[in-house]
Amino acid sequence: MKPSSIAEATGSAEERILAAAAEEFASNGFFGARTQAIADSAKVNKAMLHYYFRTKENLYGQVISVAFQKILARVAQAWMEPGPIEKRVEKIVDSYMDHYERNPDFLRIILREVVDGGERFRRIFKEIQRKELAPEPFSALDMIDRVSEELHLSRSDVVHFVVNLVGMSAFSFISPLLLETLVHFHVPDFQAYLKDRRAAIKAMALSHVKAAIAGSKRSEQ
Repeated sequence: MKPSSIAEATGSAEERILAAAAEEFASNGFFGARTQAIADSAKVNKAMLHYYFRTKENLYGQVISVAFQKILARVAQAWMEPGPIEKRVEKIVDSYMDHYERNPDFLRIILREVVDGGERFRRIFKEIQRKELAPEPFSALDMIDRVSEELHLSRSDVVHFVVNLVGMSAFSFISPLLLETLVHFHVPDFQAYLKDRRAAIKAMALSHVKAAIAGSKRSEQ
């Protein structure tokens, strides 16, 4: 069973609609997606779909918003919990990799948004920022400032570090096609490849963290 179809089989009507919508938007884009197809896949009628989400655009926004709430909650917890930052960075990499692995449709939606110019995405993110999705009492800026203080890095450096983590994790799911096409490197076992990618991303991230800590200690001497 596809990860994004689990809610369709066992969840509430609202969860089934969101799972079906994620698949439909990923396959056909925002304009090509049909609400009737979403309703049929979720095993509800269109009246119920409209009852929960009113419009296709609102449903699209909810698909993206719910996905981001899940990943941001896990990442925020990892950033802000006590313990060595090295262990927390490893948890963050796992959070991103788990999210993309369990929600393959989400990454396809993001790629379509990039191609389409991202206007809907910008509107959705303004709403996400307004609602402050990071678990209270932490905000995204709180997380950046904590890491900045721990590693003695600027906010800009921390932002780039986070972008690298997100980008490397997301690209892991796209890279097999490029590897096979560009360098004729075949990936026979995708799950084994993803496991190796986790280890590689963690190694690169921890190398960056260790270098930052070492630089901080040198500056204090």
